[in-house]
Amino acid sequence: MSTDQIDEYEQGERVRKWLRDNGVSIIGGIGIGFAAILGFQAWQASKAGHREEAARQYGSFLQAQEGGNADQAAALAESLRANYADTAYPALAALRRAAALVEAGSPEEAVPLLDATLPGVKDPALAELLALRAARAELLLGRHDAALARLSALRLPAYAAVREELMGDAHAAQGRRDEAHAAYQRALTHTDTATPTRVLLELKLADAGGTTTPEA
Repeated sequence: MSTDQIDEYEQGERVRKWLRDNGVSIIGGIGIGFAAILGFQAWQASKAGHREEAARQYGSFLQAQEGGNADQAAALAESLRANYADTAYPALAALRRAAALVEAGSPEEAVPLLDATLPGVKDPALAELLALRAARAELLLGRHDAALARLSALRLPAYAAVREELMGDAHAAQGRRDEAHAAYQRALTHTDTATPTRVLLELKLADAGGTTTPEA
């Protein structure tokens, strides 16, 4: 037997010995790997099912809300808040209910509803939208300082026009025309000329003693 053949034989024996010594751990590792893959797939499926059920309940909520079944709508909204706080649906339901309450002349009920929903909202944009709705309800209740406190805490550029307009409304209601003028002017700088609500905003600015020409 040549030296090369001896070397190959010894290497083969070493491999077989290593497999004998470590075969169980290898098989166990493979098993753990498969279990991890299967567990991840099950987790993904569970998450998808969770979101689908949340969407289904939100659809039922919309039907109840639009059908005038306030009690059923409230129960479904509470179920969404209790069981699906990791989705956007509780916040969307709260926005719908708050809008209906304001339209029905009950803004005092809309504020606590929105405040109860806010802590569970993870999406900053959605959280600010709820805060804007709450501030609007505060204005309707004549609680101008409370509305301004809420609005002053908001920062997202996407809602800058609405935020500044509501601040202008609060200042105007308090008789603070200079502050109202400044807020309406800032709102105009964030409002596209094609926006349907721009005309009303310009009227508010004019009423506060300003011009309708946006600042540079």
